[in-house]
Amino acid sequence: MALCKICEKEQSKYKCPKCRAPYCSLVCFKKHKGKACFDFYRLVPVRKEITPIGAPDEEDPSRLTPQDLEKLAYSKEIHKLLEHPEIREIIRQIDCSKTPVVDLDFMRSNDPVFDDFTKKLVEITFKEKLDAVQKKGT
Repeated sequence: MALCKICEKEQSKYKCPKCRAPYCSLVCFKKHKGKACFDFYRLVPVRKEITPIGAPDEEDPSRLTPQDLEKLAYSKEIHKLLEHPEIREIIRQIDCSKTPVVDLDFMRSNDPVFDDFTKKLVEITFKEKLDAVQKKGT
């Protein structure tokens, strides 16, 4: 059983119907729903098909692991930034774009809030990996 992602003290008994976050009680659910919950399904309504660029057993440090995705899903900082409708719209546009890398770079250089969002994503998902690589190098 998972730990409650809201109080981080009790074992979860339930999952949020919107974002699937585990919670332990009605009190925690109300806290979650009031601040941290967002609907993953409304975040990006039209998704393009994702095709792998290589074999799954290739080691690619830029690929997000299930643990990385879980860190993002439960990050209060990410949830707070996703409260901005502009950020959600930019994500939708980049996700549907034929040139996502170009559009991502453009939006980062023109929107400081979105740039902060992308930096926070990298910090949450790659900080441990970068630290490990730096320790190997020394």
